[in-house]
Amino acid sequence: MGTSDDGTIRRPHKHRRRNAAVIGGGVLVVLIGGYLVGHFMTADVLPSNTTIQGVSVGGLHTDDARAKVNAALSKELSAPVSLADGATSVEIKPSAAGLAVDWDATMSQVDPGNSWDPRVIWNTLRGGDAVSLVSTVDEKALTSAVKATAPRFSVAPKDATVALVGTRVVTTRAVQGRTLQAEGTSETIQEYWPLKKRGSVPASVTRRAPAVTDSEVSQVVSKTLRPALSGPVTVDTGSTKFSVSAAQIATATTITSTKGTVTAKTDMARLYKATEATRARLGLASGRDARIVISGNSPTIRPSTDGRGISQPNFTKAVAPALMKLGTQRIGKAPITAVPAKFTTADAQKMGVKKVIGEFTTYFPYAEYRNTNLTLAANAINGTFLKPGETFSMDKVLGPRTEAKGYVPGWVISGDVMKEEPAGGISQSGTTTFNAAFFAGMTDVEHHPHTMYFDRYPAGREATLYYGNLDLKFRNDTRYGVLVQAYTKKAQPDGRGSITVKMWSTPTWDKVTSSALVKSNYEYGRTVTSTDADCHPQSPSPGFDVNYSRMFWKNGAVARTEKFFWRYDPTDEVTCK
Repeated sequence: MGTSDDGTIRRPHKHRRRNAAVIGGGVLVVLIGGYLVGHFMTADVLPSNTTIQGVSVGGLHTDDARAKVNAALSKELSAPVSLADGATSVEIKPSAAGLAVDWDATMSQVDPGNSWDPRVIWNTLRGGDAVSLVSTVDEKALTSAVKATAPRFSVAPKDATVALVGTRVVTTRAVQGRTLQAEGTSETIQEYWPLKKRGSVPASVTRRAPAVTDSEVSQVVSKTLRPALSGPVTVDTGSTKFSVSAAQIATATTITSTKGTVTAKTDMARLYKATEATRARLGLASGRDARIVISGNSPTIRPSTDGRGISQPNFTKAVAPALMKLGTQRIGKAPITAVPAKFTTADAQKMGVKKVIGEFTTYFPYAEYRNTNLTLAANAINGTFLKPGETFSMDKVLGPRTEAKGYVPGWVISGDVMKEEPAGGISQSGTTTFNAAFFAGMTDVEHHPHTMYFDRYPAGREATLYYGNLDLKFRNDTRYGVLVQAYTKKAQPDGRGSITVKMWSTPTWDKVTSSALVKSNYEYGRTVTSTDADCHPQSPSPGFDVNYSRMFWKNGAVARTEKFFWRYDPTDEVTCK
């Protein structure tokens, strides 16, 4: 209702209100009609523009749409999932890994099922959407399948290496370590499957760097090895010259890798020794070390003499700087001077070799092989000198016991019988030397009693030998030198011979003694008749335990005790037929 200019009140005409109502009602009818049409469309077929994982299914009923998508994608869905890292690729079957399409969830995205939801109806009226497949995952199966591939991805880190083959530098490249991370890889697979992303699935891995890298090896090669081996070094003495070859440098060069650091160093002392023959050709008078020998049944010192030559310090000053330079024209100057002996007369006098501190003698029945082999052994042992801290090794002193050295076949223990072998009987020299060292107070490093008992030796206090396998070793842990003297008295056909070993030094202890050799737990062998062509008759002897002690005396009392034990096997009586 309104008012005119003259104040008259005017009311709207009734037909205008009716027109507005009619128009509004018409619009409502159209909307309701469209809504009903959209509702019925959702209950029938999928919207025309609907696609599932790129497959067009518009206008199809739900079951037909599912069948079409399954047929179109079945090959891709069943194809193995390829896990990859670098050149390593491993395939996993989806079915074995618990991977499958959730068809109900997938179809629910496009098939609302007779929905009254305005949003669903609106989507239907505008033609539908593009949707992706929905997956279902058995987490346990997927994790198990991924873990099964771990060995294929596992790589242990390897350090870069460098080595010398002659004068040639040989390197190997470092390898980065790698470990598969199962949890991360499983998550990535789910991001790709089904058909969310194309291509191989990048494996989730942890990488481990090697301790020594290619760069570190390259530095050692370029800064140390390549210059050192780039050619010979000429040493100019002022009156003559000699050459240190690249091959000699290589023999003295050591490459080490410690705690992730690789280094190369030329040991100048070793290089000096390696060029000894080269320097000898200069014709210079060589020196001679002092020697301590037994003369007239007492120790005497044969004095040292100095020589003329290039000392190791002067050699090092000339050669070491040249090793850091590239090229073949490398020259260092080293004068010829007096070269003192390595072991001088004064050094020998300080060793304190004055009197016998331990000795022992064993006896043997006549056999020419014993005379020969034991005399050769005694001659080799005689004159051996041990400085403080040095270790005596019978294998090193005697070396291989060969016919070329004069050793002859003799009887040895083989298993539980006696057989003839080269250098038979040589173990008696080991037993005699062991006992001399025992009473001299030397430190026992290695000794092996026989398996059978021989009554000519003290039970348990013996040392059998077999080159490369059974050795006799003892160490001089005193502050004095020890000179070993050894000699034999050969047996005559109607008598017996002997071998004696003495240790000359300055006593550290008042005396060293052995306790009684206590035997127990006796056992007896069998009587055996042998038809073996190599049979040797053998007398029986019992097996038993033996216990004893070594006692070190100081100021009239035992200051230290060492206990020893051995078990002998019984010896069978062997009769030959």
